[in-house]
Order: sequence, then C-alpha cells, then structure tokens
Amino acid sequence: MLGPIWLTWAFAGLMAISALCHGGRLVVAREHGRTHGYDLDLTHLVTSCTMAAMLIITLGVHLATAFAVVVGVPTLWFLLRALGALTSNGTRAFLQQGQQVLMGAAMLFMLIVAGRSAAASTGVNKDGMEMPGMAMGGHVSHDLGGSTSSVAVTSLALVGVLCLVAARHARQLRVAVSTQRAWPTRAGLDLRQRAGGLLLAPVLSLGCQLAMSGTMIYMLVPMV
Repeated sequence: MLGPIWLTWAFAGLMAISALCHGGRLVVAREHGRTHGYDLDLTHLVTSCTMAAMLIITLGVHLATAFAVVVGVPTLWFLLRALGALTSNGTRAFLQQGQQVLMGAAMLFMLIVAGRSAAASTGVNKDGMEMPGMAMGGHVSHDLGGSTSSVAVTSLALVGVLCLVAARHARQLRVAVSTQRAWPTRAGLDLRQRAGGLLLAPVLSLGCQLAMSGTMIYMLVPMV
C-alpha cells in the first residue's frame, strides 16, 4: 500500500505536469531549431504518463503488459546507446545514458510485479471459469505467491540506485540553475519565443527527471 491518498494523488499530478512539459518540448523543439533529444523527451513523456496511471488507476494483467511493452522499447534503446557510449566515450558518457536505463528497469520491474499480482488475484471457480479478484488499484503490491522476499530485495536495491540517480539529477539541476541565472536576458523576444525557450531549457528537463526519480522511489518503498 502506498502512502496517504492525498500524497499519492500529488505525485500523480506531478507526473502529469512532467508529461505535459515533455510533450511541450517535443512540440516546440523543431520550431526553435533543436535537432536532438527527441528520444529522451518522448521516453520521459511515456514514463511520466505510465507512472501517473499506475498511481491512480487499476492495473490488470493486460494493461500492465501493455505498459511494460511501451516502457521496454525505449529502455532497450537507451541500453544500446549506453553500451555504445561506454565503448566510444568512456564511463562518463555511459552514466548519462545509463541512468535512463536504470529508471526504465525500475519501471519494468514494477509493471511486471503489478501484472503478476493482478494475475494471482484472479480466482478460478469449480467450472474452470475465471472469477474477478482484487486488481491493482492505484498501488503496486509484491504478492507474487511465495516470492515476496526476492521482490523486497530487488525493490530495496532499486531504491538505493534511484537515490543515487536522484542525487545526480539534483546536482545537475543546481548547475543548470546557476548557469541559467548567468545568462543575459535577450531583448526583442515575443511571449511565444520566451515560452518555447523556457520549455527547452535544461532546468525544466532536469527538474522533471528529478521528480520522476523521486516518484519511482515513492512507489518502490512500499514493496520493500
């Protein structure tokens, strides 16, 4: 069970805002001449939407599987990019891509647990017909029929890793805020241009990533 309902909805709202921000970044990127980062923004859009859904709606087997596929594709993409970066540019470049892989892995783990829990909660009557049981309603359980210890250990490991990821996001955000404060204000920009520049600013993206990693920790802690 997650925390108080108001806190769960607050995290869900935060993820909805994150999804809107990254969706906005995709829309204005081409208009402002940005030629990179589309995969990152799209991944964060998908991840934010998935977390918001996991926090507030019931996850059955089919829905959990669908979300797992949607999250798994970009996770595999960033895994390949991370391995390529490690080979060509070393550890520092690997960390930038690797943190996306870790966040994707945490999401996949929670979705797999949610799907198995939903499947385990479905009973079968004497005629062999499935009877609906308790589904995943706004939280992630670790009732996997005898494997709760492995789920708890894995959850604890992921919480520790995500704390490191969140700390890295916070450190990068502080640097980005300091850098942006040092930038001179450009005159002659209309309101639309300024809004687009704000959406594409590293500060906004890093702030959303910090919120995402914090929300993942919030969702994993009850599974420990």
